[in-house]
Amino acid sequence: MKSRILMGVTFTVFLCFILSFEFTPLSPFSAFFESVYAQDSGEPFWVFDGHMHPTSSTYHRGGTIGEANADPRFTLPLAEQGGLGAAFVNTGIDEFYEANHLAVKDALRQFDHFYRELAKYPDRIGVATNGDEVRAFRGEGKIAAILSIEGALAIESDLGVLRMYHRLGLREMNLVHLLGNNIGDVGFSTENNGKGYGLTEYGRELVAEMNRLGILIDLSHAGEQTIMDVMDVSTQPVATTHSAARALGRGWSDEMIRKLARMRGVICVPFLPMVVNQEFAKKYHSGPPRGSSIVGLEPLVYRGDPTKIYDFIEERTSRYSSRRSERARQRNSDIPPLSDLIDNIDYIARLVGVEHVGISSDWGGYPVNIKGIENAGEYQNIAQALLKRGYSREDVAKIMGENLLQIFDEVVRTAKHQ
Repeated sequence: MKSRILMGVTFTVFLCFILSFEFTPLSPFSAFFESVYAQDSGEPFWVFDGHMHPTSSTYHRGGTIGEANADPRFTLPLAEQGGLGAAFVNTGIDEFYEANHLAVKDALRQFDHFYRELAKYPDRIGVATNGDEVRAFRGEGKIAAILSIEGALAIESDLGVLRMYHRLGLREMNLVHLLGNNIGDVGFSTENNGKGYGLTEYGRELVAEMNRLGILIDLSHAGEQTIMDVMDVSTQPVATTHSAARALGRGWSDEMIRKLARMRGVICVPFLPMVVNQEFAKKYHSGPPRGSSIVGLEPLVYRGDPTKIYDFIEERTSRYSSRRSERARQRNSDIPPLSDLIDNIDYIARLVGVEHVGISSDWGGYPVNIKGIENAGEYQNIAQALLKRGYSREDVAKIMGENLLQIFDEVVRTAKHQ
């Protein structure tokens, strides 16, 4: 009898104790219950996309990111619907521009377009240069856009230009794009048994300066030897923002992925059919490398009338755009299923842990994606597929964005330029 009375009294005291916090929303108990609810509520996951080109796309093809444009896969309404919270937003510089000393000018034009596009929608998207700013935008329900460059040829071999880009907000850049350069080789190199010629002396200087400034190094498109060399000399974690597992598609070997993980790096699996599906790659990407989108594999240096170079660029670009549309129509009928993307994520997570995996879209870049993730409104399809594979909500949150935020935060925070 006494024990029952004691139990009743204990329960009553405990209940009163809990209720005393009812009107104290910032109490530890309230925060605890809110976090538990958030984990189990089924709310959309916050997304950090590792690689996209929406402002670059509108720069080249017209329109605005706030509404359907020449590449309607990305608009702000779709991104908000899909849960996008942050992204590396890339400028893209063709090798032809560097060879003709136009790369810096075009990069600055694209930076200007990036800032002007975002300024149209100040209540929905803004520029972030560090992890704290990303988190602040997250708290405001806004998208954090991080200025990035695909291809270090945009600096025209001048570290002073890189430093000025950093002052303008540059925080992520990959070293090569479609052709090898004086930094390193590309992934489809025929040299060194396909591994390429590796990181050059100038490339080592560039890596050191990117480390010092706090610019995340992106190893996408780089040749295997260049990748391994960068990981040997970089003092900060590195990423590859659109690569997959070579065991399942086109991408990194297990050895490369393990080395990246040892550096606390992240590999973002892209929504690119030729990367995650071997059959698609064989059908559409088995020929010679693409080269410049302006002159292909022709000599890069322009020999015509210097006053007509922009007319030449416009004519060649228009020709390429029409071919791009036709290729997109052809390839759209063969796009692989979402399960191919999930297979690659799962393979890497099992190999090195979920802490080293992220996602990326390449919106505005390659013209088609894969089934189930064909526009920015469908990010959550990936999360749901991962949950069905047995991943916990905590692990899915890491893959969908937390891992990329962590590496970005670390690289910027530990920079030595201050």
